[in-house]
Amino acid sequence: MGQQPSLPGPPGTRFRVIGAGMSRTGTKTLNQALMILLQGPVHDSGIQSLGGPMDQIGTWLDIMALAPKAESFSDQKKLDWLLSSVLDGYVATMDCPAATLTPEIMRVYPDAIVIATTRDEASWWKSMSHLNSMMATWYLPLAVLWLRKSQVYGMWMVKFSGIMQWRYQSERIQEDTLRKHEQHLRETVPPEKLFWYNVSEGWEPLCRILDVPIPDMPFPHNNNKMDASKVAREHVVAGILSWVFVLSTFILGIWFLANWSQTHFS
Repeated sequence: MGQQPSLPGPPGTRFRVIGAGMSRTGTKTLNQALMILLQGPVHDSGIQSLGGPMDQIGTWLDIMALAPKAESFSDQKKLDWLLSSVLDGYVATMDCPAATLTPEIMRVYPDAIVIATTRDEASWWKSMSHLNSMMATWYLPLAVLWLRKSQVYGMWMVKFSGIMQWRYQSERIQEDTLRKHEQHLRETVPPEKLFWYNVSEGWEPLCRILDVPIPDMPFPHNNNKMDASKVAREHVVAGILSWVFVLSTFILGIWFLANWSQTHFS
């Protein structure tokens, strides 16, 4: 749960929450909790920009390319339009790259509140380092080479590095990124709009922020280290199967060509 792309609801669905927590702070858990409390789909921008419908992937690539250089009025309006088009039909957004663009999303949805999941910096970096180590393996890019959506990963990384450099003066997520990100939120989000939340606290503080009743169900917990490892393994397995298909097709083509040549030229 929380790992699959979500489809938008009806056009005009009220957008209520900007999930501004940095990745690995409980964003997937908050995603599921907001789906329950707000009774609508949440746009997990990490999942949607890498594994969602191709039109959403393309829009997010355009957003990340434009945001750092959107200084003119026309560029800002274009950025507003791109964000509104990709977020229309959702009740909230979550995770990176959207979390890094909180001020820009606030401009499009001025009535939304900002909920930033947070955690101890040392435990966050330990979790983030685990994720980084999985994504940095030499074989992963090779394994997923023939998976259509995985082919955008290289472009995504280049554009996200541009966002990181522009916003935090670092091309990738580092040990001090959580601190820089949360300081940026304090500087750019009005205090009455900004709410800090630790998912270990469960329903009560979140429901108080949203002014909704506490539901009669267990609080969700998603995307721990085992979940992330499972997703990585699933991508590797799918990639290996795609390689088997590609190589089998190539060998079969060579076999047919060899037989055709033998028939026509012998």
